[in-house]
Amino acid sequence: MMFSDDYPWTKMIREYAMYCTVGCFNVAVFAALYLFFYNFNTWTPYPETVSWAASFLISSVQAYALHRWLTFESDSEVRSSFTKLMVVYGTLWAVSTVTFHIMIEIMGMTQLVSWVVNTSAFGFLTFLALRYYAFPLADGRITRKERLDAFRERRRA
Repeated sequence: MMFSDDYPWTKMIREYAMYCTVGCFNVAVFAALYLFFYNFNTWTPYPETVSWAASFLISSVQAYALHRWLTFESDSEVRSSFTKLMVVYGTLWAVSTVTFHIMIEIMGMTQLVSWVVNTSAFGFLTFLALRYYAFPLADGRITRKERLDAFRERRRA
């Protein structure tokens, strides 16, 4: 069930707002990696596509940590949730890399237009997949304050 007493639509809207905020930071890191790879990529005839794919994979690890801790406040087991997130992101990686390649190499669009289309097109669907598959409510929640307090306790011990 998408909404319930434990998960009202207002909570989903707040999580989606946090997802978008964290997503802006993730996209900035992704863009920095993309520019780095694009400027130094001389080993392939498709520097845009290769730079997109490599940057996407690397930034997915960072996105996992931020979404787990900040967006969804998940208490899920790390290995399980990381595997599920990588299934979601792996699917997104494959589809977005193909569409990026088609837009750049075949259709002749600019990199900026292709970036905007790809990041916009898959955002909300990815949010839903992460909320209901990678970080399900059944795994429990731990607030940022509780997580920080637990971290401080472990450091003291």
